[in-house]
Amino acid sequence: MVLTFWEAVERCSIAPRMEEREFNMKIWKTVTALAKEYDFEYDQEVVVSTDGQLADEVFEAGLKAAVELGVYSRDTQRNVRFTEEEIQEFLRKATGKQSGYGEGVDAVEVVHRTPGSNVEPVVYGAPQTAVYSTSEVAYKIYKLCAQEPSTDGIWGGLVIGPPPPIEGKYEINANHPSEIYQYRKEVELMRKAITAVSRPGMFIKQNAPTAQATIALADPEFGVRPTDPMGGNLFEELKIDWNFANRTAFAIAYHTRVRWSAGHAFIGGFSGGPATAPIVIVAGALLGLFFSGADDEHIKEYGVSTRVGKTHNRIKSRAARSCIYVGSLACQALVRNTRLPVCAQGCDHPVAGAGTAQFYYECAAGEIASVASGSSANPSGGARQFVCPTDHVSPLESKWMGEILKASAGMSLKRAKGIVEVLLSRYEDKLEDGYPEGYTFQQMYDVEKETVKPEFERFYKHMKDELENLGVHFKKRYA
Repeated sequence: MVLTFWEAVERCSIAPRMEEREFNMKIWKTVTALAKEYDFEYDQEVVVSTDGQLADEVFEAGLKAAVELGVYSRDTQRNVRFTEEEIQEFLRKATGKQSGYGEGVDAVEVVHRTPGSNVEPVVYGAPQTAVYSTSEVAYKIYKLCAQEPSTDGIWGGLVIGPPPPIEGKYEINANHPSEIYQYRKEVELMRKAITAVSRPGMFIKQNAPTAQATIALADPEFGVRPTDPMGGNLFEELKIDWNFANRTAFAIAYHTRVRWSAGHAFIGGFSGGPATAPIVIVAGALLGLFFSGADDEHIKEYGVSTRVGKTHNRIKSRAARSCIYVGSLACQALVRNTRLPVCAQGCDHPVAGAGTAQFYYECAAGEIASVASGSSANPSGGARQFVCPTDHVSPLESKWMGEILKASAGMSLKRAKGIVEVLLSRYEDKLEDGYPEGYTFQQMYDVEKETVKPEFERFYKHMKDELENLGVHFKKRYA
């Protein structure tokens, strides 16, 4: 039997105590030693690795790191360890698929993919965690994103105004009654939007800063259903806290079908540089399984998945050269050595704004590398600018991401590498300074008619033609 969530939580209370700074240094020392053992080096000329042996060695190193380091429980200040056998037991039980996303004819299944697989990834549409001026704007954007044929589910944002959204005068604050209220109102808008486009069973995904606000989203009639992703643990450099674990505890009680773990590394942080960060991601993805809420019965019926994420400590784009390399390699390591469906961040957060060439380049580069590396579902089908001003998003960008993601299925690593290298050459010098802020929904769309303005529609077609010429073969059924 796999070790359950409750057994893992219990270990957080009885494991040896340790200061967080000591654990952080232990991460750095461990992955540095492993990189030396395996002779890992980062060649910045390689943006997408095509070396299968390297991916396998990264997995080996990640497994060793998982056993050596374990997890740090911030709330109890303890270093929680797990054995290799406990990890391997979880991996043996993995079914290679995860069902439970959505209901009825709108339901989708996430399946294990390998590099170059022809199987299309599942796409989360709508601008991820964007901020909106009014409920009307948010609703229109959700609706326009949900009607895209390339979109399998939508991700929520938050109405913040101006004016302030609660009675026209009260702001939204985290860990506050206003957070619970406004996030709950947001999922009602999302449910209304998917029903309006005749896709009522489509899955929705919403994030709130705190567990209590996330739990308050649950409502089969108007809010988050058991068939919508909830819970999960963002393992930022191998750390867990009750804020995330509490979501999983509720997800178990609510019979949520989608259970997942996540490994996240900060490039330039305690994860080290691009040569060592993939080790931390793999370790986190494996250790996070114990906190996913999946047990033997659940895995058999619905499956379990994991996610890989990376953030640069200085460059605010997940399509920076080192970010693409790290995410791609970690994804390859996991899909080549486990049957876990892996959901990889390609570029859910570019620095450029909506409606600009750089936005399209950044998102395409990150997602092409991700899908070619074996990502099964991309929670970045609707990307948004890293620091997103109000309403600086549009359904056109969600459409772009969906079309790119579906078109990337079947693409070899070698071909993806060539395309990504060209795309990088068109934006890499503008990642820290000089990137365009982009446009608002109101600037790009006729809001009343809910149609894209002709100049932005023409530019979208121009960008598609440009990517076609680079070797991205868009599929007509998603146009």
